[in-house]
Formats: sequence, C-alpha cells, structure tokens
Amino acid sequence: MFADPLEAPAHAAAPARTRITRRDVLMAAGYAAIVLLLAAMGARNSGFLESWDGWPLWTSVLLLLVASASLLWRRRLPWLPLVVAGPLALAEVIVGGQVAAYMLLFEAFFEPIMHGSMRLARRTTGIAIGLAVSALLVAAGLGASGPMLLVVVLIATLMVSTPLLWGWEVRHHRDARVSAETLAAVEHELAATRAAHAVETERRTIAHDLHDVISGHLSAVSLHTNLAASLEQPEARDRSLLTARDSAHAALRDLRSMIGVLSTEHSAELPSVTLDWPSLTARLHGRDPGASVSIAPEVEDPSRVEPSVQAALLRIAAEASTNAVRHGLAPITLAVRVEDELVTLELTNRRAESTVPGSGVGRGAIAHRATAVGGSATSGPAPGDDGPDAGRWRVLAHLPARAVGSESPPEPDAHGGLEPRAAGSSLSSLSSPAPLSDFPTRDGFARDRTGRDRTGRDAATTSPSTNQEVTP
Repeated sequence: MFADPLEAPAHAAAPARTRITRRDVLMAAGYAAIVLLLAAMGARNSGFLESWDGWPLWTSVLLLLVASASLLWRRRLPWLPLVVAGPLALAEVIVGGQVAAYMLLFEAFFEPIMHGSMRLARRTTGIAIGLAVSALLVAAGLGASGPMLLVVVLIATLMVSTPLLWGWEVRHHRDARVSAETLAAVEHELAATRAAHAVETERRTIAHDLHDVISGHLSAVSLHTNLAASLEQPEARDRSLLTARDSAHAALRDLRSMIGVLSTEHSAELPSVTLDWPSLTARLHGRDPGASVSIAPEVEDPSRVEPSVQAALLRIAAEASTNAVRHGLAPITLAVRVEDELVTLELTNRRAESTVPGSGVGRGAIAHRATAVGGSATSGPAPGDDGPDAGRWRVLAHLPARAVGSESPPEPDAHGGLEPRAAGSSLSSLSSPAPLSDFPTRDGFARDRTGRDRTGRDAATTSPSTNQEVTP
C-alpha cells in the first residue's frame, strides 16, 4: 500500500499542487480497510505504557481512520500526513498498540519527502531523527527494562531509517529523471534553434550567391543598353548591344547552373569558376579606362594564400567592382597586397551625385565573404571628407592568408578557378559572375577582357602576374 514513487513527477524545489486523484482515494480507502481488518482480527501489541492497558478499541480505530483520511492530500498538501497522520499514528503506537499505526507512521514520514518541497523534505528528516533520539532518551530516562529498551531502539530505528532512506532514494531517482527530461527538452529546442539558424544561414548564402552570380552580368546589360541608346554610330551601337546580349546569356547560364545545383541532392559536376583578376581589371577599365589596378602576384600563389581565401577575395573584389561600375565614377583604384599572413584589398572610386540607391545586399555580401574566412571588410565613404578624398567611396577588406577553421580548402581546377572538393559543397564555392567580355569606354568602343578594343589598340591595364601597369 505504499505510494508509487513515479506516479507524481513533482519538482524538487517547488512542486506543483495537483488535485486529488482516483489513486489517492484508493490509497486512503485501502489504509482504512487495513485498519478495520486488523482491528477486527485483534492484531495489536500492549503498547509501551506498561502500567496502562491503553484506550478502547473504538478510539484506536477512530484515530487511525482520521490518519488514513489525511492521505487523500498526500500530493496536494504533502505536509498534512506529517502533522495529522504522524502524531495520531505515534500516539497509537505508544498507547493503543494497533499494528496499522506502524504503516501510517511510515507514510507520515515518506509522503513529505517524496512529494514535498526540498525544504519540507529536510524538515521531515530532521523531525524523524529528533523523534527517534527523543524516544531513546525518554525510554532510558524512565528506566525501561532491557528488553523494552531494545524494542524501542529497534522500532525507532526501523520506523525512521526505512521511510527516510527509501523516500530520499526515490526522490533522487525521480529528480534525476525530471532533470534528464528537462535536459532532453532543452537539447531538442537547441537542435531546433540550430536547424533554424542553419536554414537562415543557407538562405542568406543563397541570396549572396545569386547576387554575386548575376549582378555583374546584369550591370553590364544595363550599362551597354544605356550606352547603345546614346550612340549614333551604328557599328558602336551594334557592338554594345552584342555585349549586352552576351552578358544576358552569361547571366542566364550561371543562373541555370545554380538552379541545377540547388535542385540536385548529389551533384556530380559543379559549375567551374570563371572569375579571375584579368576579368575584374577589364570590368573596371570598362568604366574608367585610366583605372589604377595593382594585384600582388602572391595572391594567386596557393602556398601564400589559401585557395578558399583566394575565392573569397575574388568574390569581394567582384562585388566591389560591380558596385563601382554601377554607382561609381572615375577615378577608380584597386589594390590587393599580401603582407606576411594578411591579405588587404582596397578599392576606391568617386561617388556619382545622382546614383540610384542600391538594396544593400552587396555590402552585406562583402562582409559575409570576409567573415566566412575569419577576416573583416568595411564599405562606405572614404575618410577625410574635407580633404582630397571627399566624395569618394572605399571598400577595405582584411583577410587572413589561411582561413580560420578551414578543413578542406577547395583546389584549383584546370581553368585556374577554384573547384570544390566534394560535390555537396556549399553554394559559397560556386562561381561569381563570368567576366564581362566587352565594356564601353569614353571613345565609344568596346574592349574585351584583355584590354584591347575591337581595333586592336591597347588600353591601360595591369597584368596580375607582373603587377606592372602599361599605358597606351
């Protein structure tokens, strides 16, 4: 008839009050039935008062029935069995001697420890130990005989140690179970949060990749179509329209490649990287034929700059160049340096007065690319608004030569680009926009990626391998 240790999961410090359940009613009724049954059978002892025969049977039965009724609130009010069943059962043990009193005394100590707060459990333990010690001292002080003193010691020890040890053991197991369930719930919530964060990160990555892949091409389309509308020479107009068409085809091709990667779970072939420093140089010279471009040869050396950092650097340079072509004016300068274990990229251009404001995705993509490899990047008005740099825009990126936390950096492919190691690599390793094949210049002619116009004349360009600028 003892309580089920796992029937009511209560918190160790502040147990929730529960209503009286059917199990509580059955338990109280069961103890009442035991009281009546044992009383009818005459199962009792003489009590501990040798000079008194005890009170009448009906008194013992009434006391024990009241003690049994207090068990109805054993979970809702765990202190009630201690203050009701405890004193009544103890009085019956000392005076009446009914055997059922020992069972109720056990419940009086067990229930507060099992279902009460930690404070109540500790107080119950102290009360039980204090009663046991007091019983021994009173028995010894009253000069109890040896056999009687031994009985007091045995009963006090059993009636105190058994409910206390059992109650605390069950409570510890229950609290451990509750803690494990709470920890599992927290881990589940953390896993859900991590999954949501991963989805959000991947969403941002896809947005940045889409922006990087098609932004440059569409910028060229817009630039050449606007130029074609203002040109009077049919040949120059046709060349600009042809370049716009090629850029539109390149944007469609790269967009299809990305859609293919996104729609295939295990892609065997990923798009190869077509972005390189000569294409970026040509892109800037298309906007400003006199642009100053300086690329350190060490940037393309895998032993000096890790391939993943090279890829991030190209993506940052591509985005900065696209913004400079769309929103900037000459003069444009681009410098990429390698100093010890730090790679620095700096691009500056003059800001157009009537520039159409952008969406801000490009600036976020630049910072995202730099952070992904352990670096940092800023873009905004150049310092010194009152000096010679007033009205200029600067993109400044500092990247480590070795990516922070990198495990399997991408390897150079046969085209000089960066090919991912695995087919399931992140979209961050996809190519940036293909190089613009032709760009308009101030004289109305379009130049290809080598810096030569259609007539074969050289434009001012910088060779990434020699880092030497050639002027026409």
